[in-house]
Amino acid sequence: MLVGTPRERERGAKSEVQYFIGDLLEDSELRVFQTRISGLLTCLTSLDPIEVVHRLREYAEENPYQFRFAIRFTPMEQCVRSEMDEIVEAARSLLHKIPEDQSFRVRVRRRHTKLENKDVVLAVAAVVDRKVNLDHPDKTIWIEIIGEWTGVSVLVADEDILSIMTMRDDQY
Repeated sequence: MLVGTPRERERGAKSEVQYFIGDLLEDSELRVFQTRISGLLTCLTSLDPIEVVHRLREYAEENPYQFRFAIRFTPMEQCVRSEMDEIVEAARSLLHKIPEDQSFRVRVRRRHTKLENKDVVLAVAAVVDRKVNLDHPDKTIWIEIIGEWTGVSVLVADEDILSIMTMRDDQY
């Protein structure tokens, strides 16, 4: 799982993640790591990362101001080396999550890599035999490249990614 935080607030975010996921959701195996990218943490949870986001959303709807530093949660279902063939294979292994009658799009966010967005999108899309919908897809193949590691998930972006700032904006 990736956790976004304001720059230079990683220590506070790390404590919040430990509280929210480790204590409230009772993940005794949770491990939280700083990345070399300011404002970005990674988490290794023993729980289903998408379910973690859904449960955090429920908590945040009642307590949005408890989230001061950990403000964006993106679940990653597969973690692979940042090699094109490994990224494509990770996406292929998650295709069962996109029913044949549903549409998809590929979304790539990259940091500290020479891989190009367009190349990754084309390589992944080539193995998906579903209808493409760039504006309103049923599912998004979400790819986060961070240096030598890449996270891959199949998500419903509006439901499976938690952005505390967006939630707060929606409440007012």
